[in-house]
Amino acid sequence: MTATMIDMKFVYADLLTPSQLMEGDLINIDNDIVEVISVTDDATGDNYTITHKNEYDEVEETFCTYEDMFKLYVFVDDDE
Repeated sequence: MTATMIDMKFVYADLLTPSQLMEGDLINIDNDIVEVISVTDDATGDNYTITHKNEYDEVEETFCTYEDMFKLYVFVDDDE
């Protein structure tokens, strides 16, 4: 593991709805920080499927509504 990765940590950045999520976002689902692979909605835009990958590279799907909120995390360098 490089020294750069050791000095970095996750920090809460924002609270987003499913429609605001993008591929590569790091979000909290079931108390785990996962990487968003894709976000798809149904024809009405009321229900969403979030496909995400956990730290073990396992791909899972989470079903939610447009009202659900997800915590967005970012990496920050601890040395600053």
